[in-house]
Amino acid sequence: MIDKTLFYIDYLKLLDVIKKYASTSLIDDLVSSLRPASSIDEVETRQDRLEAVLELIKWNGHAPLTEIPDIRDILSQLPIENLVLGISDFIALHDFLVRCKEIAGFLKRAFGKRPYVDSLLERIDPLVSVNGRIRKAVNMEGFLEDSASYGLSKTRSDLYQLRERVKKHLEKMMESDSVRPVLQDTYVAIRNGRYVIPLKPNFNQFFQGIVHDYSHSLKTSFVEPMAIVELDNQISILEEEEKEEEKRILRELTDWVRGYVRQLETNLDTIVQFDFYHCLARFSLAYESVRPQMVTDGSIDIRDARNPFIIMSKGERAVPIDIIMEKEKKAMVISGPNAGGKTVALKTIGLLAAMGASGLFIPARENPRMSLFPNLFAVIGDEQDISMELSSFTAHISAIKGLYEKSRGGELILIDEIGGGTEPQEASALAMGIIDAFVEKGCKTIVTTHLNVLKAYGYSRGFALNVATDFDSETMKPLYRLLYGMAGVSNAIHVAENCGMPREIIEKSYAYLGKQEYMLNDLVKGLEEERGRLAEERMHLAKLREETRTRLALLKEKRDEYLRTAEERCQSRLLEVERELEEIHKEALKKERSSVKKARDRLHLLSQKHGGAPKTREVIRIGDHVKVKSVGRDGYVTWLDEEKRTAEVDLGSMRMKVHTEYLFKVPDHAGPAGKPVEVHVPHIEVPELNVRGMRVEEALSEVDRFVDRAIVHGTPRLRIVHGIGTGRLMDAIRRRLLETPHIEVKGEEANSGVTIVELQ
Repeated sequence: MIDKTLFYIDYLKLLDVIKKYASTSLIDDLVSSLRPASSIDEVETRQDRLEAVLELIKWNGHAPLTEIPDIRDILSQLPIENLVLGISDFIALHDFLVRCKEIAGFLKRAFGKRPYVDSLLERIDPLVSVNGRIRKAVNMEGFLEDSASYGLSKTRSDLYQLRERVKKHLEKMMESDSVRPVLQDTYVAIRNGRYVIPLKPNFNQFFQGIVHDYSHSLKTSFVEPMAIVELDNQISILEEEEKEEEKRILRELTDWVRGYVRQLETNLDTIVQFDFYHCLARFSLAYESVRPQMVTDGSIDIRDARNPFIIMSKGERAVPIDIIMEKEKKAMVISGPNAGGKTVALKTIGLLAAMGASGLFIPARENPRMSLFPNLFAVIGDEQDISMELSSFTAHISAIKGLYEKSRGGELILIDEIGGGTEPQEASALAMGIIDAFVEKGCKTIVTTHLNVLKAYGYSRGFALNVATDFDSETMKPLYRLLYGMAGVSNAIHVAENCGMPREIIEKSYAYLGKQEYMLNDLVKGLEEERGRLAEERMHLAKLREETRTRLALLKEKRDEYLRTAEERCQSRLLEVERELEEIHKEALKKERSSVKKARDRLHLLSQKHGGAPKTREVIRIGDHVKVKSVGRDGYVTWLDEEKRTAEVDLGSMRMKVHTEYLFKVPDHAGPAGKPVEVHVPHIEVPELNVRGMRVEEALSEVDRFVDRAIVHGTPRLRIVHGIGTGRLMDAIRRRLLETPHIEVKGEEANSGVTIVELQ
């Protein structure tokens, strides 16, 4: 995409706006170089990253990307051998690594991170050891710390002591009677790195010294007494040693940091990339932008699209437009009056197409769809070039010719006022030929025009689409909306009249306006009015359809609610009946025969009321052969609780407790009718069972069989040895025994690892 096209559609100007949302100046070049991508994969990669950072900001706020030092020059110099970084460079590196740590902490604590944010976190290394060593050696005020090396610490200590010694010597000298007469002031100064005292010009008659400076009035001489010259010389030597030691420390620190230049470059690249997408995300939030779905079929469907520059100038008063071009349509002809918004619409289409292709989100309603075109070419505005002696029309046609020669097919072509600047009939023919040529190449072509014949072209060609800019015929003001399937009337004379053109000029203009042209305008206007009426009727029908759908949904909801309420009432009543039946059963078991008869009468009446006469219930006894309804298997009753109406049934491979209402008697098939059933159970020789070392399930099975044998043979007392251990086996056995009726369970006093079972 050529930069001239990007200039026409204000894309380059938009990049300058986006830069204002950057947290650092590090990404200025990166934003300036942002251009539309050539593949869907590249666009979607940018979109995914932008969406990840956008979610990060929504959940966690803005990232701490401000005040990051620019260390690009430092990193470019570090690989140079024998180069020594200065103290200010190390301060910048320290501040940079501090920001790296803050950013890494922010990303680590962030909620709802996406994979891209995790990848940023993985690439940032705060280099704590590097920063710690810099902080130990360099003071952030701009000097090396005494702790940088032992030699520096010792030299500075010696310097301090020597300087204090010189100052005390000079202070004592100034207090002496021999010096006081020539003293100009009572303070110790430093000139040319030497300690001096302020004396009057005639000091020579009192003692010898070296003059290092004079005051502006020449009334004060700054003199180094000969008595301290040697001490000052020692100070100078130590100061040189201090400087050499500082150079050595900086050289050593530079060499050490040089080994981490790759990690520092990775940190910088990661932060620059993070700030780049952070900047794009902030711009997207400010302009309420959404992610477009990128396709390759040539279609465009953007509802409530807004031009960012219109938003900047008008704010909430910015009128959104719908940009719709189905894949079958190859050309769009936008027509309407002057100052009606045609060029703005064309620029908006081009700008949003370039934004989408660059991976940016666009200001529009949710779920916009846009095609990624191989290229985008535009001719917008006056192409006249005085230096080349070209007229407006010639320059316009030359620009279109250049686009046609560059086009390889599939591009999006935008041409403003196609065929303008010449005779209308020839201009119309030329414009239609241009559109046909681009369409034959496979390009999507969008043009604006005032030519009436070109509007007819939009109606007559199946691949073309007419779009009108909406205009208030009463106030003669543009409404900045697009009306699809309609051609706009130019209304040039009306616009001139609205601008205050004298009435006599307007009347003469109408007189000169050709009759056919005037009729064509009236025809177009009549079509617009008819389409407007049809649109209103369509809206009215749609409203009626929606109201009907709403009423049907409400009726369905009320029907469902009524059925649900009725079902709940039936269920509630059924539960009441079941509770009442249960109370009757309990009453029948507890009362005497007379009360039982009354209860049965009540049960009979209730059963007749809610489902017929009650069935005669069979009497179940121990030893009866029965079928269990719930499992469909036969067995015999080994235990019975008449009060709770619960029985234990032996089904061969298992035993189960079940309510007697789920049992009914079956004939004994084990032998001839009338012959009693014989149960052969081994006798218990010793009433003790040892289950130590067994698994819980195995032990419980052994205990059940042992207790059953005891019940059959009437053994009164059993002893079960299970041990103590973790207590799990003991607890399981005692819980099982407590569930068995007619037995008493207790622990043996002498041994807690034994449980005593007494049969009642």
